[in-house]
Amino acid sequence: MSVNSQSKTVSSARSARGLVKRVQQAWNESIFYEAQLKGPAPDRLLYSPDDPYSVDKSFAASLIRGEILLADERSDNSEDLASVWADIAETSHLFNYMQSFEWLRHLSAAGTNGGNAAKILTKSWLENFDRPSARAWEPYLVSERLIHLCAHYDVVHDSKDALWRSRVFSSMARQTRHLAKTAHRANSDFDRLCAALGLSIAGYCLPGCDVSAQSGMEMLRRELRLQIRADGGHFSRNPSRQLKTAVRLKQLLAVIEHRNIALPAYLHNTVMRVCAMAKFFRCGDGRLAVFNGGYEDDSGALIGLNSNGVNKEYEPLEFARHTGYHRLTSGRSVVFIDTCANVGPRSFDSAGSFQFTSGRSRIFVNCGNGSHQASEWGSALCDAAAHSKVSFDVDRRKALVFRKVNHWRSDDVNGQLVEFHGSSEDSDPSKISFERQIYLSSGGGDLRGNDTLCCDCDTDALAAAWRFHIHPSVRVSLSRDQRSAILLLKNGEGWRFKSNAKQLEIEKSVYCGEGANPIATEQIVIRASDAKGSPSEKLNVKWALQLQS
Repeated sequence: MSVNSQSKTVSSARSARGLVKRVQQAWNESIFYEAQLKGPAPDRLLYSPDDPYSVDKSFAASLIRGEILLADERSDNSEDLASVWADIAETSHLFNYMQSFEWLRHLSAAGTNGGNAAKILTKSWLENFDRPSARAWEPYLVSERLIHLCAHYDVVHDSKDALWRSRVFSSMARQTRHLAKTAHRANSDFDRLCAALGLSIAGYCLPGCDVSAQSGMEMLRRELRLQIRADGGHFSRNPSRQLKTAVRLKQLLAVIEHRNIALPAYLHNTVMRVCAMAKFFRCGDGRLAVFNGGYEDDSGALIGLNSNGVNKEYEPLEFARHTGYHRLTSGRSVVFIDTCANVGPRSFDSAGSFQFTSGRSRIFVNCGNGSHQASEWGSALCDAAAHSKVSFDVDRRKALVFRKVNHWRSDDVNGQLVEFHGSSEDSDPSKISFERQIYLSSGGGDLRGNDTLCCDCDTDALAAAWRFHIHPSVRVSLSRDQRSAILLLKNGEGWRFKSNAKQLEIEKSVYCGEGANPIATEQIVIRASDAKGSPSEKLNVKWALQLQS
């Protein structure tokens, strides 16, 4: 088939999908479809799931004032809080956040004022979005909205107004029936998993919605089989998605047990494996390691995974064979290493990268995820240069993709060693291969690395740079001979970084691991011109980070 024929086929397929989507949208917004959503209106909740995520009282206070700030997006409705829905663009991240009703969690901790604000926002939402629409009734947003309404219904509910309660419950039931019909059309694999979880949880929480819940459970079984690997890891390899999946599965398990419904044989074991994998990513500060689009996320949610004894018999792994991570722990030190090949068209180029923490202090990190920022941030933070690994400072090499990887591990009384080998595709004319050995001593005070880069193209080899991104809480200063650097942590610890390179450089960097605006920080850089060896053969960089007494 010719290139023109292929492009025409792809274009025709896209046009057909677009037509089908428009027809579905028109049907979903019609009075005939809305009639299908009618049914018994619940008069109570059968169960209210726990929400383990931490509350932000300062965010609640600003929301009560009508001021909403989410990353780089802002909405000011101080004169009329109810007008917030008309003020937010449908294409914004703020729209998704508000439509998910996640803000109910924070308003729940704000007392009477929080309850009043929640009722104003919910009433305004019912006036503007209570009929199915393309964006506000997307499967993922509906599932999140239902879970938060079930978990924080006390904030919205008014014991003196039966009509108001009926209106809210009726809307929740209609949204649940809608989700039962549309969950399979969610935008992505993870959205489908969340939609199945939300449908199952909401269906079991609302009287008269058991049929919808059973539909969600059937879909959930299929999605878990497709998306959860044998070690319990989500196939996106995103720690934040891992945590969210674990939290939702625990909420589902709790409502099933509360309702005395027979537990599917597969579910309990799956919940424990997923929870154990979420705990695998836990750092000393109680939050998550930052890899593959994840954030530090919420320590409260991680603590919640241990409640009710669901996960106590499963300890966190040290080697996630199927998900592709190694974890080295000794003393107060923890090292996470990504040892999986790059997969997918927009994957993070993180293969061979690592993160290092000492106690509650993060030292070496990856830059994080910029998808909540402008599009330039999202693409830039996917590049190899945004990770603590080797990268190339030429445009055609910004994406350092390792399609073939191998890794080995050795543990003994003296320490722990992980060896990683990654290579580019056979069709790559430069034939890049990268070997990294990372060793953590017994006691955790000595972290060492031995990196070797081989590249058939001298030009590419000379553009190589080893990057060690430093967490914003760490102060770094270069020695006079530029051969080593001192890193000072907030807890008072001092660490010395040194290498066999001719010199080190300190450059600017950014950190988006907290999910807010980018934070200015620094990185240690070793250029290929300063590394040992020859670009035409191989370049070698040996480095060490050692605790100073």
